[in-house]
Amino acid sequence: MLNAIILAGSQSDESWSGFKNKCLIEINKKTLIEYVIDALKNADDIGKIVVVGPKDDIADAILGKVDDIIDSKGSIVENLMKGISYFDSEEHLLVCSSDIPLLTPATINDFVNKCKEAKGDFCYPVVEKSLNIKLYPELERTYVKVKEGTFTGGNVFYIKSAVIRSSLPLIEKLVDSRKNPLKMARVFGFWFFIKLLLGKLSIEDAEKKVFNILNIKAKCIISEHPEIANDVDKLNDVIAVNAYLSK
Repeated sequence: MLNAIILAGSQSDESWSGFKNKCLIEINKKTLIEYVIDALKNADDIGKIVVVGPKDDIADAILGKVDDIIDSKGSIVENLMKGISYFDSEEHLLVCSSDIPLLTPATINDFVNKCKEAKGDFCYPVVEKSLNIKLYPELERTYVKVKEGTFTGGNVFYIKSAVIRSSLPLIEKLVDSRKNPLKMARVFGFWFFIKLLLGKLSIEDAEKKVFNILNIKAKCIISEHPEIANDVDKLNDVIAVNAYLSK
């Protein structure tokens, strides 16, 4: 059985949502995080499900629907480590964000099966641009061009606890640098960054670079399920997702 962690620490823009936490935004009388919980519960071979988030804000909405709620304080990485420490295991875990209401059991099953085949320490899903636009044209995503095509990243991760623990300082540095191209270039190297900007970087190049920096066997998993990539960040996303889920 594969245990799962849902990260629910991010806050919404209360000026339009009126909710204390983004995961509590309601679509069809159901919160974003409940869609994620239900998808996990109905997927194959998922064991315990814990949520890391502000307990006072989210407990009323999900109490009794997950195995535990871990109060969150600090950075994304710190909250991830709280979830990893909860299970006290050296095995793989599934990590999800709490704002992907289109997620389905079939999407999770496909991703987990591909991760097991890839035998990676850290597996990250990507979805090809044309497929995402074909199925969800109203949802805006950020895309990156590599040799194999143009992709957007997903919001579910397959990680090996022991390996993540040993590489924590560098992982934290990468997460802190994720929105700053100059900082990212310093971590990954100038020529790596130039190849990425020119669209000449391959998926294998990226996997090798992560291994060289973190000593983690990273695998990029190409998913045919765009639901894994479409999170809710803006009011327009809520409107679009509401239309899809209403069908």
